[in-house]
Amino acid sequence: MTESVVVIEDGVKRYGTKLALNRVNLSLERGMRCGLLGPNGAGKSTLIRTLTGILRLDEGKVSVLGETPEAARSRVGYLPEERGVPRRAKVGEWLAFLGKLRGLTAPKARKRALHWLEKVDLPGVERSRCRELSKGMQQKVQLAAALQHEPDLLILDEPFSGLDPVAVQLLENLIREASERGATILLSTHLLPQAEALCDHVLLLRQGQTLASGPLQQVLAQGHPKIELRAETAPPNAVNIGDDRWVIEAQDSTIDEAFREAAQWPGVREIRRTGRQLRDFFSEDVDA
Repeated sequence: MTESVVVIEDGVKRYGTKLALNRVNLSLERGMRCGLLGPNGAGKSTLIRTLTGILRLDEGKVSVLGETPEAARSRVGYLPEERGVPRRAKVGEWLAFLGKLRGLTAPKARKRALHWLEKVDLPGVERSRCRELSKGMQQKVQLAAALQHEPDLLILDEPFSGLDPVAVQLLENLIREASERGATILLSTHLLPQAEALCDHVLLLRQGQTLASGPLQQVLAQGHPKIELRAETAPPNAVNIGDDRWVIEAQDSTIDEAFREAAQWPGVREIRRTGRQLRDFFSEDVDA
């Protein structure tokens, strides 16, 4: 039987009269990689804080790894959106301290700290004080803290923010490695290409309500096929998506005819069929 790692049933959270979460449901199994998406104020951070035990639902049920969020904390890795490390602490000592809090023995915690500093490309900084590191390096230290105890559930809140391209690639690889060993990933991000590349499931929120939820390809299949092309002037029914690039949406039954007509438009230099992308979901539904 497949283990349910995250379960939220009819989750409701209020801040005064405002509904931050309105009957939200989520079920994630072992090894799933779920993108938590939505505009600012959609309820993403509230949902994450509920799963980490920082907040409690006003109505509904939540379980993490079959337990309450509070009881499951030692099996959860969490990288919060709000970055911060204890400036005066030495990097290695701080990581080892966190490892012990999550159930590691002192020798294993020290060994894991050194191992994960290497994994995040920070070898040899264990004796440095956190304040001596750059902002990007401090962020990597926090990532090591979230991963070093090899959690069963990894929650990442805007992890790509402030990272350079090399660090982004490093983080993507670490996410895939964690998933391959069986960890469940919940990734909140505004970078939709990363979400499409890394996630197999999505939960899209708007004003605390579920706009779409389920396997990524199933969610994307809800839209119509599209034709993208490059041309000097706009073909009929085309929408400009930047410079000389245009997109035409068609019904399944008319996509072949629409493609032929678009290909014959004067000045077309490039043309291809595409499916719906997450960026389309945002522009069509979130901003509706």
